[in-house]
Amino acid sequence: MTWSSRLAALEKYIQLGTDRLEQTGDFWESSKLAMRAILASLGSLYLVEPDKDRSHRALNDFELATRLSYFLWSSMPDDELLALAANGSLASSEQLVQQVDRMLNDSKANAFTENFPGQWLGLRQLGEMPPDPANNTSYYADNLESAMRQETLRLFNHLLIENESVLRFVDADYTFVNGALARHYGIEAVDTDEFQRVALKPQDGRGGLLGHGSILTLTSNGVETQPVRRGIWVLENLLGTPPNPPPPDVQPVEPDTRGVKTIRELMAKHRTIQTCNECHRKIDPIGLAMENFDHVGRFRTRYSKLSPIDPSGEMPDGSRFNGVNGIRSYLLDRPDQFTRCLTEKLMTYALGRRLAFVDRGDIDRIVSQSAESGYGFRDVIKRVVTSEAFRSR
Repeated sequence: MTWSSRLAALEKYIQLGTDRLEQTGDFWESSKLAMRAILASLGSLYLVEPDKDRSHRALNDFELATRLSYFLWSSMPDDELLALAANGSLASSEQLVQQVDRMLNDSKANAFTENFPGQWLGLRQLGEMPPDPANNTSYYADNLESAMRQETLRLFNHLLIENESVLRFVDADYTFVNGALARHYGIEAVDTDEFQRVALKPQDGRGGLLGHGSILTLTSNGVETQPVRRGIWVLENLLGTPPNPPPPDVQPVEPDTRGVKTIRELMAKHRTIQTCNECHRKIDPIGLAMENFDHVGRFRTRYSKLSPIDPSGEMPDGSRFNGVNGIRSYLLDRPDQFTRCLTEKLMTYALGRRLAFVDRGDIDRIVSQSAESGYGFRDVIKRVVTSEAFRSR
């Protein structure tokens, strides 16, 4: 943008301040009014990529530097990116890959490791429906909400730094806990406030995101589990097949406070409604298979009324599983589907827009190439950055 075009963009704000100055004679009040208008403008609140003819075209190097920087740093480009843009060398795939490594190794990448999981996994929602303090004293005394969030972010950061397979989001045989979270999970030999990596046993049911307290808590309502919400979370965030919104005239499943019916029985009755069955036959098996974890992620085998939990499920395609480990196996049998889901989430975050049909070719290539090279997480990000969709608008 030239200085003349920048001045033209500011003209209306200058005029606003000038008019107020003529009315009041107060220079500072008039200046503050103009500044408030600038800060509240779309150009200030959003990253705007101007295009006069609105046609599909390649980004120039400065636009590419801006998109890359806001993707990985949530901030404006640094001197190195601007220098590469100025000499016209940023757009090559080799240079973009080098910059991804440099930027992800910089502390500014903490913005990506916090903001993207917040959007993809819904971690921003953790704490919106907090557990009842009277019945969950340790949750607050041990600051478990913060510890749960840290566990998930540390796994994310570890996979990113080490370029481990994205499938470890599903079945990692380790996690990161401090003493308080370890006690909450029933993991022994951790007695420090510092987070440390610990090995998990298959019977723990904790491997990967599905065993994280953060996910199990944010998909509950602070009082009890919500199998429907959990099932939708898996379909949307791990499988990339979100169900349609429910019809407006259908009531949600209400818990039986007397304990006469189990949640499984209530949900089966709900599925007798024809308009509900099409989606719930995909949602319910997954949500019910996660019932061994309560509303704050503690493992259990029975409900409060001592009735045993049945964590079995069967999907519409005939696939059967039992408990969270069964869901993991179901996901691992579909590695490309999970990778496609994650890639689409990354691409949406990177581009700042919904994906379109024209983006499908890029997604297909990224998934195919990732399968050939072991699904490395950092490699997936590099392929997103070097895609045509990322380098054009």
